[in-house]
Amino acid sequence: MNWIKSNPFVSGLAGITILLCGILFFLASKWGTQYGEAKTGFDDAYLGVTTAESTALYPTADLRDGKIKALTEHRNALGDLTKLFEKYRPEKTENITPQAFTDRLLTANEQVTKAFGETALPENFFLGFESYRDQLAKPDATGTLLHQMDGIKAALMGLAEARPSALLKILRVAVPEETGGNFQPAPNDMARFFSCEVTFKGTEQSAKDFLNSLGATDSHYFVIRTLSIKNERETPPQVSDAKFETIAPEEAAVAPANPFGEAFFEQPDAAPLPTPEESVAPAGDAAPEAAAPETPAPPSAAQDTARILMQVLGNEELTVFVRFDIAIFLPSKELPKP
Repeated sequence: MNWIKSNPFVSGLAGITILLCGILFFLASKWGTQYGEAKTGFDDAYLGVTTAESTALYPTADLRDGKIKALTEHRNALGDLTKLFEKYRPEKTENITPQAFTDRLLTANEQVTKAFGETALPENFFLGFESYRDQLAKPDATGTLLHQMDGIKAALMGLAEARPSALLKILRVAVPEETGGNFQPAPNDMARFFSCEVTFKGTEQSAKDFLNSLGATDSHYFVIRTLSIKNERETPPQVSDAKFETIAPEEAAVAPANPFGEAFFEQPDAAPLPTPEESVAPAGDAAPEAAAPETPAPPSAAQDTARILMQVLGNEELTVFVRFDIAIFLPSKELPKP
């Protein structure tokens, strides 16, 4: 105690040092325990992840069987869908001689031109193959061009049956084989498409008939890409455009001014009553039946509406632009087994 009193500074410094060391020891012991617990939890989690990554997953039997059944049904459905497009998938593209292709092109052009009849056709009409009117196709491109020509012919024959007033333009998109190239399908491509554009003029019914023919053709698969329909006139119909039927002068003279007829309020003369002898018909003679006057059936609402619309709209035609593709489906691929 005397030394502590004699050295207060040194004794105070020693006491503070001992106190700090005790605090540090307590904190180190506490943090060390927490670190040990965290380290143990991390090691256990890491071991579980490593074990799961290195172990193959085995589903339960019912889940495995259900997955195999679903994959099998999906594979069969795709197979049935593939069979529906077999007729649009040529087995092999056979090239012919350039002169044979030109002969077939001339024959097809004559058939289509004859089918259109009096319909106005573009100048130098040649099914979109105008460049081959005075030159031969490449030998390696004739097979592909035949597919394209047959599809365009089928589409134009459907348009000819629709009876448009004029075929304004036809544009065929060239294929790579015409310039020495080759068609390279992408990994996920299922078909090859030959594009064609047709512009014609006709009634609304002719446009409907042509579009329906593209979907009803069994020999080719058409896909409509773009459709544009433009009225012949850009302004709406006015009241002054109506052209109703006029009454002839002789009919107007006979027609009464009164909407109910002049004799509507007049009482007809009473017919004389028959005598007893006239009222009794002779035995064996049948009384003649009076023929009922025939009254024409009133026009239906649809006919009357169509007649009025035609009188207001007249014979307005449409200008129709259609861009469509002729699909040639590629060979089907073998589906993986589940």
